Amino acid sequence: MDEKNETIQPESQPEPEISESVEVEQQDQEPLEPEPTKDISPEKKPPSKFVRFLRKGLIGLAIVAAVFFAGFLTDHFVRYAPAAKELEQANQELSDLEEENDCLTSANQAANEEIATLEAELTAATANMKFYQVLVDVNTARIELFMEDIESAQAALTDTQDNLEDLLPFIEEVDAELALSLPRRLELIIAGLERDPETGLIDLELFVKDLLELEPLLVVD
Repeated sequence: MDEKNETIQPESQPEPEISESVEVEQQDQEPLEPEPTKDISPEKKPPSKFVRFLRKGLIGLAIVAAVFFAGFLTDHFVRYAPAAKELEQANQELSDLEEENDCLTSANQAANEEIATLEAELTAATANMKFYQVLVDVNTARIELFMEDIESAQAALTDTQDNLEDLLPFIEEVDAELALSLPRRLELIIAGLERDPETGLIDLELFVKDLLELEPLLVVD
C-alpha cells in the first residue's frame, strides 16, 4: 500500500526561472511617488432659521434707517434751509448796516471835529472883532477929545463897555489883572470926560497902550 502511495505522488514541478531581462527592467524603473492625498473639506451647512431671520431683520432695519434719514434730510431742507438762507441774508444786511453805521459814525466824528475847529475859529474871530472894535472906539474918542468935541467922544464910547465885557473872558486867559482893571478904568474915563477932558485924554492914551500890549496875546491870525 505504501509503495503504491509513493508511486502515486506527483513529481515536483521545476520553479520557473526569472529572466535576467525582467530583473534589469525592474531595476531601471524609478519607484513611483505616492499621489498626494486631496483635502476633502466638509460640506457647508445651510444657515439656520435664526440666522436667516436675523439677516432679514438687519436688512429691514437698514432700510427703515435709510428711509428715516432720507425723510429727516428732506424735512431739514424743506423747513430749515429757507430759514437758514433768510438768516444768512439777515446777517449780511446787519453786517452792511453796521458797516454803514461805522461810516456814518466816522463822518459824524469828522463833522464834529470840523465844527469844533470852526467854533474855535469863530470864537477867535469874534474875540479879534471885539478887540479891534474897542481899540477903534477908544482911538476915536481920543481924536474927538483932541478936537475938543466932548459929545462926539462920549458917543464914540457908547458901545465900548459892552464890547469890552464880551472881551473879558479872553483877557482873563492871558492877564487876569487887566481883566479886572480895564472895565473900571473905562467907566472912570467916560464919567470924567465932561468934567476933565484933558485927564480923560491921558487916560485914554494909557488905555490904548494896555490894549496894544494885549494885541499879540488875543489876536489870532
